[in-house]
Amino acid sequence: MTRIKTLVTDSTGITYESENQPFTKDYYFGWDCLDLDQAVESHKILGFGVSLTDAACYMLNTLPPEQRKAVLKDLFTPEGLDLSIARLNVGSSDYSTEVYCYNDTVDDIEMKNFSIDRDREYLIPIVKEVLDLQKDLYVFSSPWSPPGWMKTGGEICGGEMRADYLEAFANYYVEYLKAYQAAGVPIHALTIQNEPETEQGGRMPQSRLHPDFERILAGALLPEKLRAAGLDTKIWIHDHNYSGWKRVKYILSDPEVRKNIDAVAWHPYAGKPEMIQEIRAAYPELKADFQLTEKGPNLRTDSAESHILWWSRTISGALNNGCSSFVGWNCALDENGNPNLGPFDCAGLVEIHSRTKQVTPSVQYHAFKHFSGIKRGAVLLKGVRTPCVLNDIDCVVCRNPDGTHCAVLGNHAKSPQAFQLKYQNQYLRIMLRPEAMVTVTF
Repeated sequence: MTRIKTLVTDSTGITYESENQPFTKDYYFGWDCLDLDQAVESHKILGFGVSLTDAACYMLNTLPPEQRKAVLKDLFTPEGLDLSIARLNVGSSDYSTEVYCYNDTVDDIEMKNFSIDRDREYLIPIVKEVLDLQKDLYVFSSPWSPPGWMKTGGEICGGEMRADYLEAFANYYVEYLKAYQAAGVPIHALTIQNEPETEQGGRMPQSRLHPDFERILAGALLPEKLRAAGLDTKIWIHDHNYSGWKRVKYILSDPEVRKNIDAVAWHPYAGKPEMIQEIRAAYPELKADFQLTEKGPNLRTDSAESHILWWSRTISGALNNGCSSFVGWNCALDENGNPNLGPFDCAGLVEIHSRTKQVTPSVQYHAFKHFSGIKRGAVLLKGVRTPCVLNDIDCVVCRNPDGTHCAVLGNHAKSPQAFQLKYQNQYLRIMLRPEAMVTVTF
């Protein structure tokens, strides 16, 4: 009988391939069992990805071309992580080499002086290199701040969007989409404002956006201007924490918003993924998807993010509660988390040493490797779990478009745990090592 291929990351952080015994007719009494024969289909998966920030593209651009191609090939093709989503920053973010926007001309409502020329040096070329490798790359964009002249205080760092410049901001955003498309980078979706409920104390490019303003932009201004420009870019709202679900519920109370948006975007920095269910309960007929649009590793080796199982729980929690994607933060930073306007303590999906140019994968990289067997268009399966006595085991199971299955498991216990899958009336016994993450494909 054919043995089952597995991928294991153990408590030491080492990732390796292994094999598991095949499915048999033997049921192991007392073991937790996920019954896939009784599973119901939940939602389709868009994919996994990372942010190609200005800082990340700057660091990637410091690599020799052949080395850079090898790194990108490892990240964006089936030979490695097979990432299929990229997030772009509209203007500067906290992870940029400088503070900038695309139009500093005050009151240029018609965007006559709009230009993305600054991005042509390395940002757009790096994105196009990724597009050459990953033909199905799904690109979405997020602004950290409108130009300062559209905000209270007049600065890109801190402040709030002003009501009298909402149309100017919509024009600005559409010009960005048109310019990037003309440059060979079509953008499939947009979020209206990164983390609209904070301005980060003015320490970085960031802006508050009142929920009523987001309703106007999502329900009227952006849909109208996108149609006028002949763009089919999808609109995603919120782009902030799970804990902001009441804001999302309020914005969705506008029927024009519900009609015009494609997704709600979430971050996991505050709140729990189960809070997403509040939106489904309030709007059971909502056709919009849920997307997890930002979370990356931390520089501190004692942080929660430094353990593979934190990623197991965070990613599985997002997917099992309805998210169709999970997108990391900076694709690449140096050993000190630079370039960085903060300074903040984020690390890159990979580290590029500023002097030696050695590339080192993060813990998140290894977590993404476990989920790389889940392909775009896969369906997340909600199986029946019995006797369900092991609450310290994460489990995500998806069926890919080609009929294969990928199960990702995380054992949070400090001892081995036994688990089994039931499929086509047979059972797969899986022994989970202590504090380990295991992926099974069948």
